[in-house]
Amino acid sequence: METFKIIIQNSGGLHARPASGLVSLCHRFDSNITLDSGSMEANGKNVTEVLGLGAEKGDKLIIKITGKDELKAKEALKRHFANSSTGSEKI
Repeated sequence: METFKIIIQNSGGLHARPASGLVSLCHRFDSNITLDSGSMEANGKNVTEVLGLGAEKGDKLIIKITGKDELKAKEALKRHFANSSTGSEKI
């Protein structure tokens, strides 16, 4: 299992557009990807669950990845959060 933490930086939080982009990225991998807010977990491939986290600016999420391509998924997700306004990687 691979894990890393992010802090949401987008002023609108993890709303529909960034959630949709994140879910699209997660679908590129066979691994299971879970977003953990501390009080809830969401399947990274399910936009309804990701939106259900209600992640707002400043919220911390732990990304958990398990599967045969977990290292590739971790690197792609870290790049996504580092290069987007959604969040910034914090390890």
